[in-house]
Amino acid sequence: MSLRSQLRFSSDRTEAIEAIESIASGRGWCNVVPDVVDDVPDLKVNFFGLWANQGASMASFITSPPRHGEPQPSSLGVLHSRGRLGIERITSLLGGAPFKVQQDHSQRGLLLEVPAGTPAGRVLDVMCTMTASLCDYEMTGNWRLDLYVRH
Repeated sequence: MSLRSQLRFSSDRTEAIEAIESIASGRGWCNVVPDVVDDVPDLKVNFFGLWANQGASMASFITSPPRHGEPQPSSLGVLHSRGRLGIERITSLLGGAPFKVQQDHSQRGLLLEVPAGTPAGRVLDVMCTMTASLCDYEMTGNWRLDLYVRH
C-alpha cells in the first residue's frame, strides 16, 4: 500500500527536496510536472507503450531498495513529446549529473539510471530542468510533486 500526497513548489524547493529524501532506499516514488497556463493533462502512456494523449511533460523518480545490504541505483523517467533527444541534448539537460541513459525512445520517453547516494536536490534539479525544457506549453514557474510512500 502507498500513501499519496501532493505539494506545489517554485524557487523554494526545500519541501520538495525533503519529499524526495523521504522515499530514499526504495520507500516510494514521485512525479514532477510543471504547472502550465493552459488546462492540459499530464502526458500518459497507454497499455501498448504509446502516447495516449497530449499533455505536459512529466518526470518520475522511482527509488530502489537495497539488495543484499547494498544500495541500488534508482530510475528517472521523463515523458515528453519531442521524440528521441539524442545524447548531446540529454547531456546538456543533465547539467553534469552522472545519470546513465538506459533508453531514449521516440514513443516511451527517456529513462535514466540514478546512482545510489545521489543527493535529492540534484535529482530534483534534473527533474525540473528536463520537464521545463521539454514542455510544449507556457509554464507558470511552479511545479507539482506527487509523492507515493510505500508502507
